[in-house]
Amino acid sequence: MKSAQEIRQTFLDYFAERGHRIVPSSPVVPQNDPTLLFINAGMNQFKDVFLGNGSRDYSRAADTQKCVRVSGKHNDLEEVGVDTYHHTFFEMLGNWSFGDYFKEDAIRWAWELLVDVYGLDPERIYVTVFGGDEKDGLEPDLEAERLWPSLTGIAPERVLRFGKKENFWEMGETGPCGPCTEIHYDRGPAAGEIADPTNPVTGVNADSPRVIEIWNLVFIQYDRRPDGSLVSLPAKHVDTGMGFERLTSVLQGKNSNYDTDLFAPIFARIAEVTGVTHGGTMSPADIACRVLADHIRTLCVAFADGVLPGNEGRGYVLRRILRRAARFGRQALAQTEPFIHRLVPAVVEVLGGTFPEIPARADHIALLIESEEKAFAKTLDRGLQLYADLAQGVRKRGQERIAGAEAFDLYATYGFPRDLVELMAREDGLAIESASWDEAEERHRQASRTEGSFGHKFDLKELEGLPATESLFYRAGHGGSGDGLASEARPIKLIERGHLVLDRSPFYAESGGQVGDRGTITGPGFRFEVEETRKVGGIVVHEGRLIEGDPAALPEFVTARVDVARREATMRNHTATHLLHWALREVLGDHATQQGSLVAPDRLRFDVTHPRAIGSDEIERIEALVNGRIVANTALGTTLENLDDARARGVTALFGEKYDDLVRVVDIGGYSTELCGGTHVSATGDIGPFLIVAESAVQAGVRRIEAVTGLGAVARIQEERRLLREAAVALKAKPQDLPTRIDQLQQQMRELKKSGGQKAAADAGGLARELLAAAPEQGGARMVVNAVDLPGKDLAALADVLRNNHGATCGLLAASEEGKVTVVAFASAELAGRVHAGKLVKEIAGMLGGGGGGRPDFAQAGGKEVERLSEALETARSRLREALA
Repeated sequence: MKSAQEIRQTFLDYFAERGHRIVPSSPVVPQNDPTLLFINAGMNQFKDVFLGNGSRDYSRAADTQKCVRVSGKHNDLEEVGVDTYHHTFFEMLGNWSFGDYFKEDAIRWAWELLVDVYGLDPERIYVTVFGGDEKDGLEPDLEAERLWPSLTGIAPERVLRFGKKENFWEMGETGPCGPCTEIHYDRGPAAGEIADPTNPVTGVNADSPRVIEIWNLVFIQYDRRPDGSLVSLPAKHVDTGMGFERLTSVLQGKNSNYDTDLFAPIFARIAEVTGVTHGGTMSPADIACRVLADHIRTLCVAFADGVLPGNEGRGYVLRRILRRAARFGRQALAQTEPFIHRLVPAVVEVLGGTFPEIPARADHIALLIESEEKAFAKTLDRGLQLYADLAQGVRKRGQERIAGAEAFDLYATYGFPRDLVELMAREDGLAIESASWDEAEERHRQASRTEGSFGHKFDLKELEGLPATESLFYRAGHGGSGDGLASEARPIKLIERGHLVLDRSPFYAESGGQVGDRGTITGPGFRFEVEETRKVGGIVVHEGRLIEGDPAALPEFVTARVDVARREATMRNHTATHLLHWALREVLGDHATQQGSLVAPDRLRFDVTHPRAIGSDEIERIEALVNGRIVANTALGTTLENLDDARARGVTALFGEKYDDLVRVVDIGGYSTELCGGTHVSATGDIGPFLIVAESAVQAGVRRIEAVTGLGAVARIQEERRLLREAAVALKAKPQDLPTRIDQLQQQMRELKKSGGQKAAADAGGLARELLAAAPEQGGARMVVNAVDLPGKDLAALADVLRNNHGATCGLLAASEEGKVTVVAFASAELAGRVHAGKLVKEIAGMLGGGGGGRPDFAQAGGKEVERLSEALETARSRLREALA
């Protein structure tokens, strides 16, 4: 039996032998594609090619792509753990042709690989082809239908026609599309039920675990126009995708993906950690084991690619997955302590050889997961109890739906994601009222709304079919000749007066943490102010405002001019982040890797993996190292290199970034070499002074450093020096003597507090003796009920003296100041069971228009109706007499 690793490698080798470039998987975080939260298909990294916005220097490619499907129409979350073949994370094996081969080779090679190389039984293979669509005026895919039998010998009756839903692929409402042909495999009766067990055809496209789709070959041959019509593409493409986990289960003779060696080490680790062994049944414990095995893979892959848990976007999706796993562990596996983080080594064992970023960041991943587990554990039990109470109340009322507004509190207060609440309800045969949940969520959103930072929105379909923009920004400053800060260009399209596309541009588009350029684009009778620059695929989009000109009549040529001062300030900060990254590793160790960054003209922000706060001594050493390299005024060098060669010589590549085969390396003196597409200064001396202004926690295991450079650092230093001078004048000391002077003042304050406390204690003792001397006795105890001339904050100390040092004593003390009343009730230990201070103070405070309570021996409260104080004191005397009688 072939291992999963051998199966994967066989696929890649097969297509490499047929002229395909084997490309690395892109990170699961999409690059320059705002339409996706996560990469969910192998074609995502080639989307710009299919849209005509980008190109590659090869026409054939193959890879294994990391995919996450947990949101949108590609959402397999609810099936995970319940069936045997859906996952939130999976690998997609794929091969592509960009205007090269088409249907004949794609079909021949797919069959040859499955049957001749992998050894699948050809009699158990079924294929589907597009059966046509009358509305679109499309005939059935007769070419594919004919090619299958003629090329492979498959019986024509096992080539099945299906409609547009199953066998016509579209990227979106417009754009590239085409028919597809799917390959299905019959795993046999033991794998699951179908309509007619004697006729496997009835299991094709029937959501049966017995006859499963393993490979989809898409033939991109049409372009869907905005009016819905279809036109043939001049260049036809092939896009295929095969679920690696499904293929592995078939080749290893398993009826479940979870029974393969892709999951066995994870189940073994779950058993080791929890004591529960996965049995492959539909029991709650086995479902929980499968959910955990799936979810821990997703978490490790996404965290390794740089995603952090959060309250929005992809960070919240991962938090939902983690909390879903924690809930299964708590309820089905009786795990009351954090444990999911202990499964990380098993994922490293399974996936680490193929995706080296996972073992490289294993400690960081485990720390993130453990931190999230601990945070959720604080509210998990209370949330489960609240849900149980809600469900019980619904049943008692003979209903089947939990009010959405009440259920929403599980999210707002206890952090339970909506899909988790809905899952728990389904398990109990209940449902959540969606409309009232939505209303509660909207109220919550409005109450906590913050201003977003993303610029103007527009429909991305407006970019379809536009050519890629020629970028000229490298010609500015370091990295090439020419000024690169201004260029003549031809306007391509103006979208909604706020988004301008040119054929070429000197503007740097936001990427890799560096903000986009600002500036102007001008022409005859035309002026457009650029407020932000972004990139979608290969297209540079200039966001801003049309100040002058007719949007329907753009000039033939314009001049695009970058804000020079802003660009240069940003360049200083970008080069400074490279120096900072180097210095952090020098001071903290090799584990300190970049987690994220912001490079802006006025500041830089750098997130780094480190398990604890960075100390002030370490901060000073880091600053000194960076400034030392700046003073050295080392020239920067840039080269274009093959990605594998650059990595082999130790060039730093950032986790979560997708790189082309040809990469740009920024080298500073040989000690800092990073893959980077941003703009930089010519020499380190151009940066000017470097100053760290803040260090804080972002997340468990991630620290954030904020810094300024150049004139911004000078301004910050001058401001701090001014404050130092003012403090020195105020404290009548030289600046260098301030620490000693402050220590002296603090010591004086401590002594004053100590003497003041002693005086207060002495005063309280004297007042206590006066009150006791006048206190009446009742039932063998003295009863002190008085208004006293003290600040309210001192009543507690007086009550302590009375109840702790004078035998059986109880009472209520009151003090009024600034229209408010403070009351304190007390009772000595001898009166336990007879006098309850908490109950007494609650009643008295109510009379005074306030509230409060406390223990049987001591309680405190406040009120605002000072005019009722005498009445309240009389009531207190009455209640105490009754208690002591």
